[in-house]
Amino acid sequence: MTFEPKPMALGALVERAGIPEFDISGSPNAIVADIQTRAQSASRNGMFVAIRGTQVDGHLFLSEAVERGASVLVVERDVPAYPGTTILRVDNTRRALGPLAHAFHGRAAAGLRTSAVTGTNGKTTTAWLMQSVMEAAGMKAAFVGTIGAYWGGALRSETITTPDALDLARLFARMRSEGVEALSMEASSHGIDQGRLCGMPVHAGALTGITQDHLDYHGSYPSYIATKRRLFFDHVLPTPGGVACLNVSDHTGEELCFSYPGEIVRFSPEERGEADVLARSIRSGVDGTDFEMVVGDRSVPVRSRMIGRFSVTNMLAAASMATAMGIDPETIARGIARATPVAGRFESVRAGQPFLVIVDYAHTPDALEKVLRAARRLTAGNLIAVFGCGGDRDTTKRPLMGKASARLSDYIVVTSDNPRSEDPQRIALMAVDGIRKMNYRGSRYEMILDRAHAIEKALHLARPGDCVMICGKGHEDYQEIDGVRHAFDDRAVATAILSTMKDNWSRIRGASAVGGGV
Repeated sequence: MTFEPKPMALGALVERAGIPEFDISGSPNAIVADIQTRAQSASRNGMFVAIRGTQVDGHLFLSEAVERGASVLVVERDVPAYPGTTILRVDNTRRALGPLAHAFHGRAAAGLRTSAVTGTNGKTTTAWLMQSVMEAAGMKAAFVGTIGAYWGGALRSETITTPDALDLARLFARMRSEGVEALSMEASSHGIDQGRLCGMPVHAGALTGITQDHLDYHGSYPSYIATKRRLFFDHVLPTPGGVACLNVSDHTGEELCFSYPGEIVRFSPEERGEADVLARSIRSGVDGTDFEMVVGDRSVPVRSRMIGRFSVTNMLAAASMATAMGIDPETIARGIARATPVAGRFESVRAGQPFLVIVDYAHTPDALEKVLRAARRLTAGNLIAVFGCGGDRDTTKRPLMGKASARLSDYIVVTSDNPRSEDPQRIALMAVDGIRKMNYRGSRYEMILDRAHAIEKALHLARPGDCVMICGKGHEDYQEIDGVRHAFDDRAVATAILSTMKDNWSRIRGASAVGGGV
């Protein structure tokens, strides 16, 4: 049964939302039958919340919202009076939206056991693992993140990494109406900064680690870190019983342990005395990863189908949140073992070829370095990297990604990722600049802007024992060029190319594994 919110008086809604400071111009008895943040979607007796965005200010569309029937306008600055319309003035409409939306949609999140994961890398995998662990503990659990919203074994909707507060409130109401008891979600820095989590409790929050990303949005690395920290101070700390789960092998996580005043569970993929949850005897191969997980004074074996030693950090982050929720180590291990690998995260492409092909979402210098290190451990021969950098994003990380690829790869094909509105060649040359600064010989890399041709070249270079690592897009099934999304899936493209190579595999198997192709 789908939850249908009931119209309510503005005064009652504001009181239920707990808005601390506000001013009502007009009738507090004005009926709110709907909430919208897009003037085009405003309707009769609806509330229109004017959000001041990075490119568009919702206050410029108040007249349109009124024309479409909105009876309540939520604003954060002085605006003209509109006959028959009530104005709710608040300090910050972004931060007021969440409490208003959740109150209107039955405060469904209050009935869920919620966990949220932030960090530069590992958010999707950690949240995915956490959902599996909660299900192993007998809860009907949901996942919300980059790859969509899942519960009951099915994709319920496609989302951005962290949906806005209004979409989350609607989503939570739907979850509760379908019997969902627990939620695991990603918390991006954009989502935290834009108040998308406002109005929802976070019973367990995890920090996987922080390295450079999104400086185009945040302006500086310290500002980026400060935004990530707000998950814990603004959302976990105010939640009764909320617990911060921090990676003490990460500099920011370690520092946060000293400044955070609430309850903490510390975790580390290394043996550190201060860690409450840690890993020993890590072994990772092409078929999965296993280790001994230590939780306090208890130790349990963990086996996962996920590949790469870096994935252990994600498993421990999920284990820490589960520990904070009172789930025992054996159940945690069972949940991790049940979790399927996340689409596009160190995902193998297998078409019978005599070499490894792996696709990963890595699109930051740290993520690229981690997946290449993991691939290197699995590779007897040459490691061939294919990667690009996103357009209209942090430009300073492009040469750093070039340097990371040069440190760890035997051959590099620099290509396009999602160039968006930028010139693909300009983007690629910035990455190449980083490669050259590592004194990487020109005969060991090339630039092929057509991504399909770049993947094809890398696959044809590969010999038995080699590994082709295709990075940047992971699960994405499109490539964005000049504002248009074109169908493109690294996994499907690689599979199609490999299928045309089958007749050559007997010849390839006879070639030298090391140095035979590159």
